Amino acid sequence: MSQWNQVQQLETKFLEQIDQIYDDKFPMEVRHLLAQWIENQDWESAYNNEPMAAILLQNLFIKLDEHLDRVSQEKNLLLIHNLKRIRTLLQGKYQNNPMHVAVVVSNCLREERRILATANMPLQGPLEKSLQNPLVSERQRNTEHKVSAIKNSAQ
Repeated sequence: MSQWNQVQQLETKFLEQIDQIYDDKFPMEVRHLLAQWIENQDWESAYNNEPMAAILLQNLFIKLDEHLDRVSQEKNLLLIHNLKRIRTLLQGKYQNNPMHVAVVVSNCLREERRILATANMPLQGPLEKSLQNPLVSERQRNTEHKVSAIKNSAQ
């Protein structure tokens, strides 16, 4: 399952964190539309390599244009308008500094992975104990009481 598909299945509190990642840095619409392609690129290498970053940015525009062509055939006016606006925004923001888009996308992907890892961590510590079944806690107390009584009688 792609990383983006996993992200979309998170609980609301984690989705809010994902929303903050894409606030002004990179359009979430692009992340959604080109999810698989974005995940298959080497953004981390590109932010130290300007020619590679420029190629990735150009390919990003090509992918957006391809999607725009498909949407234009469906005559979805709102989506056409939004994709054109997003493309213009990205071009204005990153055309003169393609390594910056590589840094931004790489950071977004890394933050997604961090949030996914946090969401998948098992409960630990006192919170886990407080969430245990009361019957299990009662049995544990009884067992501890019996162990203590056996220790006392042995002494």
